[in-house]
Amino acid sequence: MDKLTVYNLPTSPPRWDRVGVFYIAFGATWTALVFSGMAFCLYHRHNPTLRLRGLPLSFGAITLLHIYWILAQIVYPVASTVPIVLAYDIQYFVMGTYFPLGIALFHASNSRFLHVAKLQMQFAQGGQQQQQKRRRRSNLAPAWLANVPYMVKLMTVIGLGMIVQVFACVGMWLLCRKYHPTFGLMGTEMKSKTLPEQIVELGRGWEWWPSVVWQLIWAWMVAPFLIWRAWDIRDTIGWRTQTIGCCLSSLHATPMFLIASYVPAFAPVNAYFAPSQWIHLSIFMFEIFAIFVPAVQVVRLDIQKRRVANLNLKWDTESTTSTLTPGDWRKRSTFYLGSDKSQLSFDEDLGDRLLTMAALEHVLSSNPAPLQEFSALSDFSGENIAFLTRAATWKASWPQTEERRLEAFNAALDIYVNFVSPRDAEFPLNLSSSGLRRLEAIFEKPTRILYGEARADLATPFADESPFPGSGPGSVRPPAQYTGEISKDFTPDVFDAAISHIKTLVLTNTWPKFIEDMQSARRKSSDTAWTGISANSQSTLASRLSKQLNKLMDPLFKKH
Repeated sequence: MDKLTVYNLPTSPPRWDRVGVFYIAFGATWTALVFSGMAFCLYHRHNPTLRLRGLPLSFGAITLLHIYWILAQIVYPVASTVPIVLAYDIQYFVMGTYFPLGIALFHASNSRFLHVAKLQMQFAQGGQQQQQKRRRRSNLAPAWLANVPYMVKLMTVIGLGMIVQVFACVGMWLLCRKYHPTFGLMGTEMKSKTLPEQIVELGRGWEWWPSVVWQLIWAWMVAPFLIWRAWDIRDTIGWRTQTIGCCLSSLHATPMFLIASYVPAFAPVNAYFAPSQWIHLSIFMFEIFAIFVPAVQVVRLDIQKRRVANLNLKWDTESTTSTLTPGDWRKRSTFYLGSDKSQLSFDEDLGDRLLTMAALEHVLSSNPAPLQEFSALSDFSGENIAFLTRAATWKASWPQTEERRLEAFNAALDIYVNFVSPRDAEFPLNLSSSGLRRLEAIFEKPTRILYGEARADLATPFADESPFPGSGPGSVRPPAQYTGEISKDFTPDVFDAAISHIKTLVLTNTWPKFIEDMQSARRKSSDTAWTGISANSQSTLASRLSKQLNKLMDPLFKKH
């Protein structure tokens, strides 16, 4: 036994005891579930819940992390079938490259969410002023840097960090003689004399630490900082929950990995549960929050769509008008909708009667500000309400004379550029391909004349843009001043199909969340409310809700 070392230890057959079978079965089952969940999300990538998630970044991170996760599941049953030094070499390089790169891409995906949340603030009250402040700050930077999209800057920093990590990983392996006794830095050779001590020493050492530093920094510094910066964001798509969940489930990983590697009392545990498994527990939670939570949200949204469609079908058969009249809403948050004076309320027992197109259209035409703020600050879909209100205003101001037709076209061109064009809009509307082509046939040529050629990467549906196409962070697009030929298809109804499509999206996605948010706010006894009501108010929940309802309903009562 004294002559045996880690360099001449013969391989052994795989261990197919109950523990080994469990690891293989669990690894195969979970891998099948993970990739099935990823395929499900990619298939539904145009769903409003997934559209903002940046799936290429998120799933790229999960794929890299899962490769490292699989490695740990096969350590117990099959690691003994390869030379032990080679087994540790494989673990070292996978842990030193795949793992930190996966953490870095996951951070990029999370940072993208925060950037989108900031950009969406332009659609909320006072958002334009905040956007202008950010533009002024960006103008302080060099011109070449100010015009670089956010995601390009972020990915550049991450890319440089990964290059450093890869070189460090390879360099430290080349310097460390215990993995290759024939070359390396003197003093780094294997110091243990007995085989058990040598096996333990292979898994210890300074060369392992840089690989886990990325995870330690993310879990203990970066993620808490992101949560702190986004503390006031109460999004409806699960980003805040994902960040908090992944952060909390990662706090133990690096400390427990080091404890299990260096504390002798953990030796009996390490025989069945390798030290790296403490890191893989956090990867397991990453996959749950990044894949299965969004998948569940897609299913819930589909159920919600069918529910709203059935409710609208029911109410369409009972009423063809939508007239709001005042009731005792100041006491019960109640108002009336419908020719039969049916009572509607934010109360849970009557809330379904608000989930109709008639109710949504009345709020859009009367006072869309509360819904606008909720969609921008919580649902990250403020462009939808902004488009609906702006398109309605444009259509209402259609000129009666032919001389002003060019003026109307330029106003419509601004709407197309800011909300519709996938090449120019910061947040392009989620339109059908046929509806988009119809608008492109009318507006695309004038847009290219005014704003230059299209981006070359338009045909890449999975391209992770920054965070969406559009002008640079410090630029402000001037109003359209087109003077050329106008398409004969340009009419007052040019946006009607898009308006109808977006209204349906809002009705089945944002509107029910808005109603549910109002109902849940009424149920809460604490002084907590959604950020869109009042981010800085120190008033009680009751007064916040009362002010919001007053704001929503007062314009309606003045008409009666």
